[in-house]
Amino acid sequence: MGFLGLGGPEESSSLIEGCTTLPSIPGKEIIKSLGLIEYTKKGIAGDIPKISGNIFESLLSAAKEKGADSVVNVKVMSGSYQAKGSEWQVTYVIAYGDAVVTN
Repeated sequence: MGFLGLGGPEESSSLIEGCTTLPSIPGKEIIKSLGLIEYTKKGIAGDIPKISGNIFESLLSAAKEKGADSVVNVKVMSGSYQAKGSEWQVTYVIAYGDAVVTN
């Protein structure tokens, strides 16, 4: 059925090493925090299961471009808004967390 029954695969899973909802990475020490990093994907409608892994991979990639090797305290929020009056409904997902360097 997909997210909210809007289509997409019935199952989805992925493992993205370097992204965690924990405040630290077990076995590693955070030696530098570069700040908050975020990645936004708009126009996703019922495709969240298809792209969920891509959202976190993109978040980690954005952090790496800034010199980080991991993202901790990862959170996800989603929503929708109307564009052009009531003509379009735009859905979005925002993933964010702390970009860090570990050893």
